[in-house]
Amino acid sequence: MSIQNSSSNNSKFPREFWIMCIGALSFFLSFNIILPELATELRSRGGDAYVSWIIPLFSFSALIARPFSGWLADNVGRKVVMIGGCLFCLISGWFYPMAGSAITFLWVRVFHGFSTGFTPTGFTAYTADVVPESHRGRAMGWQGMFNNMGTTLGYVLGAKIAFHLGSNWLFYFSSAFAAIAILLFQWLPETKPVKSEKNKFEFKISSLFYWPAWKPSLLMGLVCISLGTLLTIMPDFTQSLGYEDKGYYLSIYIATSLFFRLISGRISDKLGRAWSTSIGTFFQIISMGILVAISLKMALNIEIFFIISALCYGLGQGFNAPSLFAWGSDTAGELHRGKAMAMIFIFLELGIIVGGLISGCFAIIPKIPAGISAQSITSGYWNYTAIFGLNLLSFIIAFLFSSFQIWLSRKS
Repeated sequence: MSIQNSSSNNSKFPREFWIMCIGALSFFLSFNIILPELATELRSRGGDAYVSWIIPLFSFSALIARPFSGWLADNVGRKVVMIGGCLFCLISGWFYPMAGSAITFLWVRVFHGFSTGFTPTGFTAYTADVVPESHRGRAMGWQGMFNNMGTTLGYVLGAKIAFHLGSNWLFYFSSAFAAIAILLFQWLPETKPVKSEKNKFEFKISSLFYWPAWKPSLLMGLVCISLGTLLTIMPDFTQSLGYEDKGYYLSIYIATSLFFRLISGRISDKLGRAWSTSIGTFFQIISMGILVAISLKMALNIEIFFIISALCYGLGQGFNAPSLFAWGSDTAGELHRGKAMAMIFIFLELGIIVGGLISGCFAIIPKIPAGISAQSITSGYWNYTAIFGLNLLSFIIAFLFSSFQIWLSRKS
């Protein structure tokens, strides 16, 4: 029986929802706490040429897991999917320090990626189960806020732990936070509909996608291209501007997104999903335009415009993410909600993979002078203008698509 029909029904946001959100925070903290230091760790193992693969390999594993996670969420249970993903995080945290070569390190990264292929699918479907449709946009906003809190704390704590305790302890803390998430998810009651029939999993291309959710999925792919590039190159770009904190830009944008998710949820519920994504992509067009100007040294005050760019990007993410997940959930009933969420996440991962690969195409590998070890290379070189310009193009397309959906709704 759905929790919406249980005693927790007295609140639009029941107690189980908040426990799930705290678990999601711990999960996001687990795999983001190591992110700013991964490039340095890979370079220390002689893997400078493979830095642009850190994000795509992780996302590729998540992409592979999405169809299975959607089927498991609908046929076995939301909890199994949530806890299963956390186990990948817990194990990976212990294996990173053991990776002595760049290739081994990347294989651990591949294994780690399965975590986000499972857990987010489970708790996004769980949110849709326990919160009524009239409040779903706000619920996705709250959930996203906790996700972003975990990510922000990860960037802040990761740098400090690595500096004071060393990178090995950073990975062990990652495992610890995954264990906390497992404990919290274990306390939750299952919400998979009791009357749903357990369908046999069939690996067909047509079965990977829940086509009624194609519009929010396409938009998710477009807006996440930039995420793949920023996660790959922004630590290096930030350092190139003279900042010591490699997570400075990422922390600002995530903190801003955290705040605006609550506002965007209300707008999404009242005006519609397309209105919210139009607002979000508009501000992200501004953000990428500023970064292009900074990369071309056209900005008069780089520090101020750098912060404005991060604020606009975070504002855009704060509007886009809750609306797209709520939009996807709106297209599915109880029996197919896990599959709809899986499709949204499939396109999320595809966008991130494309973004990471775009970064790799515009990577500039420096020639290492004789007598200098490859392990001594601690920062990368990229064609920032081209990368930010392609991000700008993807946001323009997403904005036009969202605006077209508004026009269609008005016409009908």
